Amino acid sequence: MEASAPQSSTLAVTIEKLQQLTRRKELTFSEWVKELLSIAAWQFDADCACLSRIDAQELQVIECYSNGNVISAKAGEVVSLNSAFCSVAAGLEKPLMAPNTRQHKKLAGHPAINRLPSAYWGVAIYYCGTVWGTLSISADSNANAMGDENTLLLFAGLIELKLENEEYREEIMGARESYRALSERLNNLQQVDPLTELPSRAALFDYLHRELNQLIRRDGEGAIALVDIDLFHMFNEKHGHEEGDRILKAVATSLRQALRNYDYVARYNGTQFLVWLPDTLQSEVVKVCERMAEKVALCEVEGQPVTLSIGYCAFRSDSEEHIPFTRALDALINLAHTALKEAKSNGRNCAVSASRRPVTITSV
Repeated sequence: MEASAPQSSTLAVTIEKLQQLTRRKELTFSEWVKELLSIAAWQFDADCACLSRIDAQELQVIECYSNGNVISAKAGEVVSLNSAFCSVAAGLEKPLMAPNTRQHKKLAGHPAINRLPSAYWGVAIYYCGTVWGTLSISADSNANAMGDENTLLLFAGLIELKLENEEYREEIMGARESYRALSERLNNLQQVDPLTELPSRAALFDYLHRELNQLIRRDGEGAIALVDIDLFHMFNEKHGHEEGDRILKAVATSLRQALRNYDYVARYNGTQFLVWLPDTLQSEVVKVCERMAEKVALCEVEGQPVTLSIGYCAFRSDSEEHIPFTRALDALINLAHTALKEAKSNGRNCAVSASRRPVTITSV
């Protein structure tokens, strides 16, 4: 009992150190392993401890701890498996305990016995039911082991649990990354109309709420225009949806080309597009409408140009008071829609204003 007291005391300290290590969630896998290896080396009163990965006939050092008394391997170093005692330890079901390697029956005949450590303790590390690598502890001189098989198995078991947790963490992170990428993709699909590649209706209203807010704050002027393709439904019924989709895409491209860099166009619904013209006088809106009509006319159906009906509402800010933007925006769009219906009733292929002068935000 007296002879085992120092060993029991050492083991108690080791267990306490391991308990503290398991709570250190901030450590990376490499940092965690190196801490555990230092504890293992201390427990066995050894010079060096290594965690190595076995791949075919090669042994790659994952992490290594040394007390500085001997030259040790470095993380990332790769050697032939047969050149190390680990080749023997990896093939055993139980830990290999050799405080004197020159007299150990399984190691004495090793071809590299004369250049390998005088004391060695090794155990296979399992992952997913197969040998993943080895945990090895070594000393440069013959030693009386301060640790036993159970202690070595304890260290090995903690490493195996850590490997499983790291893999599980990678799976979680991979799943989160896939979910994030999918969410971004779905969000992009919601923000972009897949046919015309213009902003969608959902993206349109998010944008207009911000823009209208900013325009009102700087007492600016602007306009909202609703653009509709003339006689599109008749064309669609005659030529089919595939050809109809082609025209929709062509018109969307033409509208984008006709507008200025700071203007905004989105697909509003069906054959209609909404155009936002910030910081634009009513006289300038007419010119923009003309450019849109000219560009779209280059798109032809059976040799005839595609024409547009446009209804627009020019407006200006007249108040610094809080304004319900949603209600104001809906009112401006309704005015533009009324003007669009008038353009159609006037024979189509024209642009109509909702009023002779820009409407004031507070009035709508």
